[in-house]
Amino acid sequence: MRFILNILCYLIGILWLAAGLSGVIDPTFFTESKYATIHVQITGNLGISDIRALGGFFAFLGLGILYATQNPSGKNDWFIAFSLLMFGLALGRTVSLYLEGPEETQTIFAGVEFFMAIILYLKSK
Repeated sequence: MRFILNILCYLIGILWLAAGLSGVIDPTFFTESKYATIHVQITGNLGISDIRALGGFFAFLGLGILYATQNPSGKNDWFIAFSLLMFGLALGRTVSLYLEGPEETQTIFAGVEFFMAIILYLKSK
């Protein structure tokens, strides 16, 4: 079980690192392409800066998950924090599903985010 959790945590870390780096490198791809991680429209330099900052946050979230998975001693609290961040994302998406109505892509994202949160929480134990 521990081996499977480690593999899943590595995959989660790589996913967030890749998503974050795409936002830092090319904010337009991050927001407006058909593979967009965040579906918003950038309206100026401040918007580009905000998207790059969010991309940097995601990238370092991924790096933190990778680091804590690779060096687990004393890092259990890190995984609790990571799982809370993921639960926050999933909760926000769930509220949106309730208020704006269900949409297939949002439902899938919410499910994936809840799954990631549970995996990261289990890793903390």
